Amino acid sequence: MVEILTKFKMKLTMKARNFLSFLVAVFALAFLQVTPISAMDCSDTFDTFACIDDVTVNGISHFSDESAAVFAGDTIAVRVVFTANEMEEDGFDDDFEEDVRVIARILGEPGLSEVTERFDVIEGKTYSRLLNIKLPFDLDDNLNEPFILEVTVESNSEEADSVSIDLEVQRENQLIEILSVESDDEVKAGDNLELDVVIKNRGRDLSEDTFVRVNIPALGIKKMVFLGDLSPVDQSDPDKEDSGLVRVFLRIPKDTPAGVYNVEIEAFDDDSTTLATRKVVVVGAGQESDVISSTNSKTFAVGEEKEYTITIVNADDRIKVYELIPETTGTELSINLEESIVAVPAGSSKTVKMTVKASKEGTYNFAVNVHSDSELVKKQNFVANVEGRAAVGNAAVVLTIILAIIFVVLLIVLIVLLTRKSEKSEESFGESYY
Repeated sequence: MVEILTKFKMKLTMKARNFLSFLVAVFALAFLQVTPISAMDCSDTFDTFACIDDVTVNGISHFSDESAAVFAGDTIAVRVVFTANEMEEDGFDDDFEEDVRVIARILGEPGLSEVTERFDVIEGKTYSRLLNIKLPFDLDDNLNEPFILEVTVESNSEEADSVSIDLEVQRENQLIEILSVESDDEVKAGDNLELDVVIKNRGRDLSEDTFVRVNIPALGIKKMVFLGDLSPVDQSDPDKEDSGLVRVFLRIPKDTPAGVYNVEIEAFDDDSTTLATRKVVVVGAGQESDVISSTNSKTFAVGEEKEYTITIVNADDRIKVYELIPETTGTELSINLEESIVAVPAGSSKTVKMTVKASKEGTYNFAVNVHSDSELVKKQNFVANVEGRAAVGNAAVVLTIILAIIFVVLLIVLIVLLTRKSEKSEESFGESYY
């Protein structure tokens, strides 16, 4: 009886052991399916000072079944969590590792990487570092392109652990880009600023009715040009292109002061817009044409005519025609130009005379506006100080009075002479009679 009980107990123990072994195997298999192989191998071997526990991209874990949706042109947030392993005395310095850093990079894309500052890690501690990587948005051929994100934990002496993640990057539905803007760096006032603008569709959808607008806010001038539709990708059947070139001519006003101006280039359709800026130097009209006067202020009397001069300098490389228009207030001051329209050859000058006359005393401000090519070149200001009466008028009055007096005196002398002559004639006749 005892022997039978002993055998039954042994069988029961063996079954229990087999059942426990089965349970251990099941849990181990489940653990292997859930736990990433790279992380398990890293922690099991203890050959490195740290193991990566998790990497999340935009909040989605790399070790989960979900995949992170990332868009071209976005900045993705990469969170790296790792644990420092138990460090043996042989091969490690005490219980910490110096100058550790975390690197996240997009393979095959130079410049697309981010690196943390260096820091020390202590065994048994878990660390978390956040890195941000700017993804490119210039996807040329395919609407979706695979990228590989590689995350590495390393020190000066070794690479501890590394994880590679496949990223499926997709374009935004609507996205246009200004690829280039070509123009001269300098333009003369009165000339056209010519710009060649290249626009590309970076979106997944067709960019319909695309426009380009050029604007110089400081001058209040703008020009808009229609580009048309841009396909998401180049195709030959039917023939469609994902980029286009437009040429824009923006006229700079003739009276624009010389200086540096910001030029805004905007490309847009119904769903998206993009903006680029550049600078252009405007050479003012004063460097091509100039208006000068030797004397801008003169003093003269009422009724007197005074002469002013105005000199026009044409420093351009072509002949230019100028129109002179007087500007004054009231009717007391009259201005007469010798010529109102003058042609000045290239690289020369011409002086125009004008006479000014006032009908009453006072200080008068007047100007002459000089135009060329329907644009104001310069406004030349003058001053006329009118005081008293003209000296030439007083002299005439005095001369008239003097002449009248002389005439009266001569008349009296003539009468006296005639009277005396008559008396002498009578005396001579009486003496001959007796």
